[in-house]
Amino acid sequence: MTVYEVLTVALIVVLGTAATAAIYLGLLNWIGAAYVVRCAGCRHLTVSSDRRQPETCPHCRHPVLMHPVHAAHHPRQFADVRVAGDALKY
Repeated sequence: MTVYEVLTVALIVVLGTAATAAIYLGLLNWIGAAYVVRCAGCRHLTVSSDRRQPETCPHCRHPVLMHPVHAAHHPRQFADVRVAGDALKY
């Protein structure tokens, strides 16, 4: 029973932290300090200090860090971990 209580508290803390971070990101967007925009290279959502689309984002620059499980299962194509059947233009 103690394990369930600990897991419940951990879940509450994680959800509370995520909600608080989302609120602060929304407030930063509201005052013009940070904008949620799409990357020009890969069309993923990213945070930028400018309203214009950035040329690259962390997803473009570090694909292995953003998809570590996929990269671990495809060791021959370690640097290219994008999904092959995606309709987005890379």
